[in-house]
Amino acid sequence: MTISVDYDFENDDLFIYKKGAKSKETLDLDDVLLDFDNEGIVGIEILDASKMFKVDKYDLLKNLIKFEAVIKITKDVIKLNMKLEVLKRNKGIVRESTLKGLNYTGLNEGKMEIAC
Repeated sequence: MTISVDYDFENDDLFIYKKGAKSKETLDLDDVLLDFDNEGIVGIEILDASKMFKVDKYDLLKNLIKFEAVIKITKDVIKLNMKLEVLKRNKGIVRESTLKGLNYTGLNEGKMEIAC
């Protein structure tokens, strides 16, 4: 399945999602929404993305090179590691962010990745 990226400049929201996938459940980890189906993660919505990654909004709109996320789920905790790269003055700038939250929805334990 194809991974797509959309950025809402006005609201500063970054969307990474599997095209055509339907979300069955959404988990809120502070300013990040994780969408799941029966197979695993199908989307990530990052609110206030430029602030979270300390990059310019324009760079997210025009210069996003790469995005990677690894979600580790245990019985009690969900840990999300995200990394993105933007092009700034012909140089790749990498920014990372890590979030943790409770597995209050009872998601199955495991590790999932999404990248584009």
